[in-house]
Amino acid sequence: MDTLRYIISISFIFLFTNCYKTEYRKSDESFQGIYLRQWNSSICPQKIIFEKYVKNSNFKNIIERDSNFEIRGCELTESQFNQRILKPNVSYISQINYDIKLIIDDSIVYKITDIKDGIDTVSVNSGPGTWMIMNNIKSLVVNGQKLDNTKAALNIDIPTKLGKVMKR
Repeated sequence: MDTLRYIISISFIFLFTNCYKTEYRKSDESFQGIYLRQWNSSICPQKIIFEKYVKNSNFKNIIERDSNFEIRGCELTESQFNQRILKPNVSYISQINYDIKLIIDDSIVYKITDIKDGIDTVSVNSGPGTWMIMNNIKSLVVNGQKLDNTKAALNIDIPTKLGKVMKR
C-alpha cells in the first residue's frame, strides 16, 4: 500500500511540475551587451566608442559612431567576476552585417570582423518553457583571432587580452 501511495505521489508531482505553458518571445536586438572577459585591472573604462563599418571595407567606410554605453562590472561587489560589461543604451536592431571597431578610453582597440550570426531560438533563464527568438552570434574574429561565441550567443564575448594598444 505504501508503494502505491509513493507511486501516486510521484506521479502527481511529475504531472504538475511538467504542466507549463511554452512561451515564445521575439527580439530584434543585434546583441544585448559586450563582455570584456579577464579584465585583470581595477581601472574602470570611462569612454567607449563603438564604430560600425561597411563589411569587408578594412575599416575605411564608417556607417555609424556611438558612445552611448552603460559600463558595468566596476563596482566592488562585481569585481569577483573579473569582467567589464558594455551595454548599449539604445539597442542595435537586426542581424549584424557590418564590421565593428570598439575603442576603450582612446587607448585599446578591438577590430571585430567576420561575424557569423543568425536567427535562432534560445532558452531564457526566466523559467521553464520560456524561449526567445533572436539574433544569435555564433563566431567572430577579433584582431585576427577567431572566437567561438556560442556560449554567449546573445552577447559579444571578448577576452580582454586581444585588445591592441592604439598608436598615438
